[in-house]
Amino acid sequence: MYCLVSDLQRLLPEKVTIGDTNIGVPVPGRESADRSNFTTAESKQFIQYSQEYIDGILRPIYVTPLRQTKAFETVITADVLAGSSVTVTVRDARVFSVGEVVRLQNSGDMETAEITDVSDTVTFTVDTVVGNYYTANSDQVSILEFPDPIKVTTARFAVSFMLDKLWAAEQEPDVSNYGKSQRNMGRDAIESILAGEIKLFGQEHTGRRFIRGSLIDAYGTPNFDFQKNADNE
Repeated sequence: MYCLVSDLQRLLPEKVTIGDTNIGVPVPGRESADRSNFTTAESKQFIQYSQEYIDGILRPIYVTPLRQTKAFETVITADVLAGSSVTVTVRDARVFSVGEVVRLQNSGDMETAEITDVSDTVTFTVDTVVGNYYTANSDQVSILEFPDPIKVTTARFAVSFMLDKLWAAEQEPDVSNYGKSQRNMGRDAIESILAGEIKLFGQEHTGRRFIRGSLIDAYGTPNFDFQKNADNE
């Protein structure tokens, strides 16, 4: 998936929740907990819908689905041992962020983990590590990511789809203005990619038969006769 459920939670309004709470648990003196608006499985399906929408638009230019690439790599400066909530020490942790996927690797094995906390300028914490990695072997940790701004664009489309469903069932009118604005910002990013303002580094272009796509001076979509407009709806 191009983004995580946690990315959706950061963009959704405070009262729209993702989880598995079916009924409120009464607590004396406090209001009961609300039922979650969407389950985690439903949220992942909306991410998939968003990914399909983006892939369909970008397919004339880029090979889709897009692939994660190594954005940054450095050696570990303290041994990393298997376990949960494992601390990883590097020379400079300021380039790492919460929610990013990192790859730990040595001469024979590699695995991925998600960053749960960035403690200071040299350490960060990942959720789970299966293997052991040692400084003596110059083992490495790297950031794996989809090219910017695919993650946030996917999250914006998914949030807009979720809010449209929620508002259609519970609100009047049946379209959320916040969802509409998220969709417009997502379309603006996609149009910037189509217009060449944003390049998706590390991705393969769809070229011509028997010709490497990189040998062609410019890439074109079937139709560039559009005007960028942040307020599409």
